[in-house]
Amino acid sequence: MRNIFIYLLIFSCSNVDTNKGTIDQIPVPTSIVSFFENKPEIIRLDSSYTSEIEIWTQMINFTEKFSDLIDNEINHKSKIKSLSIELEKIKKETIPGKYKTSPIIGRIRVVNTYLQKIDSYLLKQETVKEYQMDLKNLVESYNGLIFQINQRSKEISN
Repeated sequence: MRNIFIYLLIFSCSNVDTNKGTIDQIPVPTSIVSFFENKPEIIRLDSSYTSEIEIWTQMINFTEKFSDLIDNEINHKSKIKSLSIELEKIKKETIPGKYKTSPIIGRIRVVNTYLQKIDSYLLKQETVKEYQMDLKNLVESYNGLIFQINQRSKEISN
């Protein structure tokens, strides 16, 4: 009788509903494009000023990797980390003199801030909305950076 009671006690404890109070988990997307309603438009370095920008190889490498983030179905979390590391190589001292302007330096810092913030996320269902907003801000700040670089390239070539 005692064994039956222990058995029933163990059986009833193991049958407790473990999902009580939890939110149904929806898988978090791995593609960055899935966080946007439409594929985000990103500005590219203006190819008509290639001769001006080609000396800034770190920025060219960074922009190519950023394009991959949007264009390819890849694990964006690992790519964000890679972009963050790539942008760390672009310091005020490594920016070519012609591009060492306040608007460009400031926008590099903003892009870096969003990359670091996004990289630090522990991506789970509860943080997806905030993460999505920061991804949109990252794309906007990146576009602002490239716009400034293109503007400066245009000024240099004239």
